[in-house]
Amino acid sequence: MNMTSKTLVSTFLILLFGCTNAENQPTNNNEENNNKKETTHNYGGWYCPDNLNGFPAVDLKDWKNVPVVIGRLPTEEEARNGSSLILVDTKAYPNAKAMDIELPKLATFYNQNTKKDEVIIVIQAIEIEGDSIVGFRYLNGGNGSAHFSEVTFITENEVSTIADARFVSFDITINASFDKVWEVMTKPAFTKELQLIFDKENNLSKDWRASTNFNFHYANYNERTSKYDDLLFGNLYLQNDYLIKGVSYVEKFLLLYNEEANQTTIKVTCGPYNQDFESQQSILNEWAKKVKELSEK
Repeated sequence: MNMTSKTLVSTFLILLFGCTNAENQPTNNNEENNNKKETTHNYGGWYCPDNLNGFPAVDLKDWKNVPVVIGRLPTEEEARNGSSLILVDTKAYPNAKAMDIELPKLATFYNQNTKKDEVIIVIQAIEIEGDSIVGFRYLNGGNGSAHFSEVTFITENEVSTIADARFVSFDITINASFDKVWEVMTKPAFTKELQLIFDKENNLSKDWRASTNFNFHYANYNERTSKYDDLLFGNLYLQNDYLIKGVSYVEKFLLLYNEEANQTTIKVTCGPYNQDFESQQSILNEWAKKVKELSEK
């Protein structure tokens, strides 16, 4: 991965597979965080990395083109269709309103779950009960919300210097249960056949599988900051986060099962990549096809 810029890359949240409350995420201002007044709402502090249907990954060159609602609170339909994400109960909070801010905006946000700063696209900003809340989509897919003080906006000059981040994103449907697909993806018994896809020269050490949680390896791995692989709100989900020479990198695999058809769809999002985008796109597609072949046997 060759990228020149570092660190790039209610309670009614719609279209989510699973969200965890991240209310205790740190801010950039410890004093402000300590003095934060108690709030009566639950609209800030949600982390939904697996919502790849509602909020897929966005290549950096396209960030300004994401849909937003400006100058007012969104309708329920706009909260459902990805134009926004926080639907405020205006009967309970009649004084809630949209902040006077240009949208979308690119920013960074320290993600307590992945233990790193991540690039986000702020698509909503509201004032409620004397509090300021932003709703955002992660550049690598999924969405979240936070207090306004917890995000750092990136200036136009800074945006122009950020490397061109591109994500490999695709779906593949497999005629097998997601238990079987998960087994192929994660069990060491299938490592050897899958390794041939991304390690044709057999350069990896024999014990490489001991340091990862599934049968894939990106050659430029460096520091892993977090990993997750488990059943999440009825869907199987795997996410690994890394810092590679100071740049954020992520792997996301969401497995959705159609019980009636006995089919599993894998939603894949990995990146960002720069010069190696096309080669990694090819490798990941071939890897997914091999997972399909092994799962359908």
